[in-house]
This record gives sequence, C-alpha cells and structure tokens, in this order.
Amino acid sequence: MTDHPKKTPSAINYFADNPISTASEDLLQRSKFVERIVREIDMIDASQGYVLAVMGQWGSGKTSVLNLVKECLQNKEMLVVDYNPWLLSGTEALVAGLFGEINAQLKQRGKQYRSIATKMLHYSELVAPFAAIPVAGSWSAGLLAMASFAKKFRELRSVSVAAQKEQVTKALGSLDHPIVVIIDDIDRLDRAEIREIFKLVRLTASFPNVIYLLSFDRIRIENALADDGVPGRAYLEKIVQNGIELPIVPEKVLTREVVQALEAALEQVKAIRRDAEVWDKVILDIVVPAMKNMRDVRRLAMAVRSTTISLTDSVEISDIVALEVMRLFLPDVFWLIVVDQIPTGNIKVNMDKLRGIKAQAGSVGELLGNSFQEEAIIDAFLRITMPTSSYCDLIAFSGEMDVLADFLKKRRIAHSEIRKLYLEQVMPDRLTSFAHAERIYHLADDGTALKREFEAMSNEQLENIISELSRFAGEHSEVAIVNMIAAILNAMPRLPKNDNRSTLMPDARFAAISTVGRMLEQFRWEPAATKTAVDAIIPQLQSFSARLELILLIGHIPGAGRRLVSLWYAQQFQQQYEQDAAAMPIEHLVREDNPLRVLIAPVYWGSRIAQTIDTTAPLSVHYAVFRSAVGENNRQSFGSTHIQRTPVLAWGELCSVYSDESTIAQVYKRMCDDSEPDSSDLLKLIKKYLGGWRPENVIRMQSSAE
Repeated sequence: MTDHPKKTPSAINYFADNPISTASEDLLQRSKFVERIVREIDMIDASQGYVLAVMGQWGSGKTSVLNLVKECLQNKEMLVVDYNPWLLSGTEALVAGLFGEINAQLKQRGKQYRSIATKMLHYSELVAPFAAIPVAGSWSAGLLAMASFAKKFRELRSVSVAAQKEQVTKALGSLDHPIVVIIDDIDRLDRAEIREIFKLVRLTASFPNVIYLLSFDRIRIENALADDGVPGRAYLEKIVQNGIELPIVPEKVLTREVVQALEAALEQVKAIRRDAEVWDKVILDIVVPAMKNMRDVRRLAMAVRSTTISLTDSVEISDIVALEVMRLFLPDVFWLIVVDQIPTGNIKVNMDKLRGIKAQAGSVGELLGNSFQEEAIIDAFLRITMPTSSYCDLIAFSGEMDVLADFLKKRRIAHSEIRKLYLEQVMPDRLTSFAHAERIYHLADDGTALKREFEAMSNEQLENIISELSRFAGEHSEVAIVNMIAAILNAMPRLPKNDNRSTLMPDARFAAISTVGRMLEQFRWEPAATKTAVDAIIPQLQSFSARLELILLIGHIPGAGRRLVSLWYAQQFQQQYEQDAAAMPIEHLVREDNPLRVLIAPVYWGSRIAQTIDTTAPLSVHYAVFRSAVGENNRQSFGSTHIQRTPVLAWGELCSVYSDESTIAQVYKRMCDDSEPDSSDLLKLIKKYLGGWRPENVIRMQSSAE
C-alpha cells in the first residue's frame, strides 16, 4: 500500500464514532494488516466460491479495515459489493437483497456483466421463497411443519432452478476478476438475523468468483449460532474457510492517540488546571491500560470534554480523566470508591474490601473480574488520585493539616469537597468561599485591588473567606503579606464577635488573627524583615483596634504575643501606640471596634494606668465604651447541660478608664437623663454594679467584642 500523510490531531475528529474511509486516516498502523487481506483475496482460488472473515471485538476497527480493503480492491478494478443486511429481515428478503445489490453493481460494468446480472436476478427469484437451509438441531426441526408442501413445490421447479443455477455458475466462471461481497457488522444483528445471514452465505457461497468478506465478533456469532448442544464454532467453521483476527492496536500507538484525543478535547475548554506530574501518571497507569480500541479512546475524549467544559479549572484535569476512566470502564468500582466514598488510605485493605463486596453481591458481571489489568488500574487510581481520602473525609479540614490544604488548593479529588463538586457539578458553599479566597490571594500584591475586593464582600462572605485565607499562609510575597494583613485587620469590625477568648486575649475573631499570625510567621527567623513588614502595615491600618491586634500578635505580652520582633521594637511600637491614642480626638472612639479595649490596652503591656476618659465627653462616646464592656457570666450546675448566662460588665476596666465609681455614677446620670433608644438593659446593668452587685462563681467574663 502507498503511504499517505497522517492527519494532524486538530484535523482528526475524535468525537464522532465513525470508521475511517481512506488510508490517509489510518492512525493505528493497520496498513500491513490490510495488505495481508488484499493479498489473501488475490491468492484465493475462487472457482467454487470462498468465505473470508475479519474478526474482532466491538469497537476494534473492523469497519475501518474493510473500508481500506475496499479502497485497495477498487484500485485493482475488482468488483466490490457492499451489502448491508440491517435494512432487511427474513431469508427471502435477504436473498433478494443480496442478489439485487450484486445485480445493480454488475449492470454498471457493461454488456457482459449485465447478462450475468440478469441471470442472477432470475435465479434469486426462483430460490428466494425456499432459501431456508437446514443446519443443525432445532433449525431443521422448525422446517418439518412445511416439509410436505415444500417438497412437492421444489420437485416441480427443481429442473428450472438447477438449470438457472448452472447458467449463473457458468456466467460467473467467465469473469476475469472475482466479485467481493462485503458484509459488515453482522454481530450487531439480533440472534435470529445472524442465523439468517449465515444461511444466506451458505446458500450462495458455492458460486465461482464470489468471495465473501465478512466482519464480526467471533464470540457473539458463535453464541448466536449455537443450538441444542451443537457448538456455534463448529457451524461457523463449516462456512468460513479463513478467519483472521484483527490485531491488537500497539500500545505506543494507542497511547499516542489517547493523548492526542484528550488534548483535542481540552482545546475547547477555556481554563484547565493541570499538574504535569500527576497527568503523566494518570495517562500511563490508568488511561492507557483501560483503552482497548479507538472506540474507547473516543468515548473517553467525549466524556472528558463534556465534564471539563462544565467544571473548567475547578477540578484538576488529571483527576477528571481518571474519574471518567473509572466511570466509563469500571462503573461498579467507580460507584463504590467515588460515590460511596470508601476510605482509600490503604490500597491493599480496600482491594480486599472491594473483593468482599463482590463476593457478597455474587454478581455475574463481577465487580473486579479476573483481570490483573483491572486490579492494576484500580490500584493506580487509589494511589494517584485518592492517597489520603481515608482521613480527608474523617477529619474536619483545618489549617492544622497542611496536606489537606494542599489537595484543596490543587483541586484534587482526594479532598471530599472537590469530589463532591465533580459528582454534583454544583459548587459547594465551602468551595465557593475557598475559590474566592484563592482569587484574593492571587491579587494580594495589588493593595488597591485587594481593598476593593474586601469592601465588595458581604459580612458573611468576609467571615468565610478570611477563614479560607489561612490555607495560603506562608505562600505570599512580602508585599502581599503587608497588604493582606492590613486588609484583614481593617475588616475585623465586620466579623462576628468571638466568644472563645479571655479578657486579656485579643477580642478579634480567632480565624482572622490566626491567619495574620501564620502570614507573619513567614518572617519568624528574620526579625528585621518582620519589622520592615510591620512598619509598612501600620500606615494602612484604619483604627487603633487594628493596631492593637498587631501589637498583641507580634510582641512579648504574656499569654498573647508570638515574639516575632525584638523586645525593644515591641516596646517602641507600644509606646507609639500610647502616644497616638492619647492624641486621638475623644470623639473618634465611636469608630473603634472596642473602645474600652483601646483605652485599657496599655495595661496589657505593663503600664500602671490605662488612658482615661473625661465625664464631659459626648454621650455617644460613653455609650460606645460601656457597650464594649458588656460580656457574659456563664454558670452550669454539675450534671446539667443547661448553661445559665448572666450579663456582666468589665467593671474593673471601666473603673480604670473613668478613674473611680463616682465618675461612672456621673456618667450614668447623664446617660439616664438622655436615655438613648435600646439602652434600658445597659442602664439597668450599670445601676446594679453601682448598687454593689457583683457576679459570683465566675466561669468566664469578657467584653462583648470578644
């Protein structure tokens, strides 16, 4: 055969299950096999007819091979008849259809061929009504009911039939080239139709210069022909003189084609996430072993394209490909491992578990089968895509488990949220927040853009996203760290109050402070770098509350500070805070998240007194300070689940900033005279304290902002 240029991947349609029609489309290196068949046909002694078969599994490319054979035979000027039995049923129709097709092809070849065509047509009209041929077992039994009528009718016409057949035989014997009748896809017919086709072939196969080229799946045909203990193989061997198995596609060729098919599928996706190392492992250990033919390749390519268009870069593409392989070719295993989420931390244990489930089910189809290759695919799937899912699903995701954070960031299905996204194709709320946090992480180098992003969020979004930002701690640039910390600290007033901290610990929300701390930990072994970062952060902070959080986080304050800077620098930072807070217009306290804490802050780092507030300050300031002093005293009786919650005031801290109780009494009188809306509970609580009441058996007391 002449070599033809191969199509480029972009020119090949991997998404249509159509056979090739010319050698230029031959991607599977079947040219030598086609040459073998053509040579076989050339060498055949067709004086008494011949039946040749190309055998292979569904999807193995039999039709494509026949098309290439047809192309070669037509180049040799042989008469090729394509006979499609799908449109006909019943022996009479099949016989008439076959001879009619041959007749039509012969008439196009000139006078000699038209004469042969006429003779064959007359013969078919004679034999068609009685073309059913007894073969074996119940086939012949089924003919006994009509034997009497058939025998008499055949006797009447036997002479004319025999004579007509002789004429056809003589005419066909005069041909210079044999007629090649191609019958494809026999294995796609139902059982009865398969039997009819082979009766037809047996009826007409003895004509000279008629070569049948059949195509089918041998196992299916043998099963269809078997009857009453008579093996179908024995009957098939009586009809087919030479059966040639379609060769298996070379692994390197199949590997090339599946890679090109997948790349073609991904060309239409705007954005994908691909880990090159994981991709190679999935292709070599999962995809290639699962592929048997080009139909499998096309099925996988179409499935990957469809799924990836829906998910884009929300799931690692390597995992999508691996999942689609399991879903298409090992659906039972896919359901158990992925959908039912069998823990897969230990591959051996889980293979045993899968076998146990198979044994319990007792299914004929089997879950794993006896194929070593199938087990190898499953092992590879578990090892590559879900190495830690056993604890991914059992342990709540947190910053404590860096390996899980890594799977989430890389969109690997080892994380249950990513697996859920693949199965439901709907973004979970948690993953939506993570994706938003990831976007923020990528723009953190731009302080202005980051600020806009934070301002555009709802308070609920802010809470979820700041929590997710902890997953990226340690990965920011120095500039990004500065911008991110400033944005988080400025956003603290919008976060829900944290009720899990003591009075002397930061009143900021724990997740946010933890995130800031992890970002600063990047400089732990470089105090100078930490100082530089803090110096850059301070000018961006919009409140003393935010500055205080930074002081408590990086300094040497007992129970709070992480000592990320030197003691000297921490003290300088604290002193500057005191000076700036003292110079702050008193009216600005109402802007603070926790005014009382801003005033009492110097006590945290050892100052004898807090900054004080004068009674003449605006009432709005006093209300803000007192409201920030409200907390809870929780009591629980032994053996009871009920918690008694009592409102309390941080009275000691209030006395520090107002100097003494008498000053508080003066402020209380002003507040009563003015009586702001919704202040009655607060005023009652202040009155209780002024009357000498103090909470007993305090389990926990804190300000309302904590």
